[in-house]
Amino acid sequence: MKKRLYILAAAVISCTACSLDENLTSYSTGETYYTDEREIITGLNGCYLPMRQIFGSADFFLYSEASTDVMYLNNSSYYTAVCDYSPTKASIVSTVWQRGYMGVMYANAVIAGIGRAVERGYITEQASRKYLAEASILRAMFYYVLTSTYGDVPFYTEEVTEHNRARIASLPRMSASETRKYLIAELMEYLMPSNHPTHRGSGALDFVRTYNSDTEYRVGAAVGLMLAGKLAMWEKQWDDAIAAFGVIEDIYGNGAGVDPAGALARYPLSDIPFSRKYTAESIWELAYSYKPYGLQVPGVIATYCTPTRRSSTVSNDDEEEEYVVSDVYNGIGIPELGNTARLAVPVRPTGYYYQRLMYYNSGDLRRAAYDSAGNEIASSGNMAWQWLGYDPVADPQYTGNRRLMYFASTVSSSGRPWLGNKFWCYGMVYTRDDNNPKIFRYAGALLCLAEAYAEKGDFGKACEYLNATRLRAGLQPFTAGTFAGREALLEEIVEENARELFGEFQRRFELVRWGIWYERTLEYSDSPILKSNIRPYKQYLPIPADQITYSGGALDNDAYVEN
Repeated sequence: MKKRLYILAAAVISCTACSLDENLTSYSTGETYYTDEREIITGLNGCYLPMRQIFGSADFFLYSEASTDVMYLNNSSYYTAVCDYSPTKASIVSTVWQRGYMGVMYANAVIAGIGRAVERGYITEQASRKYLAEASILRAMFYYVLTSTYGDVPFYTEEVTEHNRARIASLPRMSASETRKYLIAELMEYLMPSNHPTHRGSGALDFVRTYNSDTEYRVGAAVGLMLAGKLAMWEKQWDDAIAAFGVIEDIYGNGAGVDPAGALARYPLSDIPFSRKYTAESIWELAYSYKPYGLQVPGVIATYCTPTRRSSTVSNDDEEEEYVVSDVYNGIGIPELGNTARLAVPVRPTGYYYQRLMYYNSGDLRRAAYDSAGNEIASSGNMAWQWLGYDPVADPQYTGNRRLMYFASTVSSSGRPWLGNKFWCYGMVYTRDDNNPKIFRYAGALLCLAEAYAEKGDFGKACEYLNATRLRAGLQPFTAGTFAGREALLEEIVEENARELFGEFQRRFELVRWGIWYERTLEYSDSPILKSNIRPYKQYLPIPADQITYSGGALDNDAYVEN
């Protein structure tokens, strides 16, 4: 495949959060490093860090989910949740750009290093293929986030060195469409099976689930094919998307025949909460950990998705500060959540979401669902109208007695529910969330297949894939005759995406891809502050102002300037 090489005025050169020495390590040692497979793996390991820094940012979660039609946070202090961002405002505007291009830079350096290792005989070309494929997947992930967040962005595949730094600040925005097409071709060449009937590739990585018991939990073929399919969906390359997601279906549906619903049913809803790590259905999770005397790499999502906790301040003799001890959350005692969590203003579901898409008696098991006896039904816990807890008034010392209690803004099923245990971190210490957020799941691939077949006019096939997630959630299936036309079917797919992938960093990207972010968010968000700030051009973030300066004016924020 012919590769077009570009150079970028990488934001990481001026990244204030990392020292120049850190950035230049790969430049000064690249020529002498990567002399064996151990060093190649070490280099690849460094490519994962910026990804965790992006998805581990509270601002990124608020941007991708709380500034949409399904969640909101009506607080002016959280800029990205209320669309109050500009080229000169920091937070997520800079974080995604800096960390995204840091990841690109690291991946490019590893790819170049592997090339030198092959040339010098340190590793065979055949052995290098799996490492090149992994680095290409990681690079594609960063470009997927960058193009989905900023639209047209500079694209480059060349290793940054001391010798080319003088010209790396001169590139303007480049076509996001061309960037995606390049990445689709590269990923499919590396990852598609060599015997595929329409899209033959080299099969550089094993066709196994990401979190098999015998894997190292690195990005693999399934992650790369998910990215190839997602990028193809942006480009309306439906056949390419179907081919990529079809291989994922072969991997994750193995042994279940050709029935999508039967294949997905193998993976229980109870595995979807972020507290369940490395589950079989997951295609990609972001790994976080908090051990009091061990590894501490915490996330933040639970801090923003857990119901308000009752204040009970206790003085700590060993520390200067006072801290809050209570396991009562919005009037319900929930011992498993612990008594030390420090919580932010919580994100809430919009009325559109909890009154229309996943209402109280919908029967959808993707709620925190209970039967009449108070027994929890297997669910992913998106919503929590009720919870089995203890009554802190009747049983202030908690004697072990629990009962089913309404868990909403009013003590009834008509109140606004809280986000459920899909997002909660049990026993969280202060803000140290050690859950693994799900980024890509098999269910998401099936919903993309439903959309691709709908776009191609095959309503029967589209309904097969759409029904897979519905049936697992306990809902009735659709038939092709259910829908009056293509638009009605696509609208149902938009809504099913909201139900199934709620809170998994995809909603905003998908709304922008569908071209409906502004209209739907303006109509359905319950944030008055967001509605006063939202504008059509804000579907993409602006490039940080300092990067415009570093580029010598080659980069631009014309959409923001014109409005």
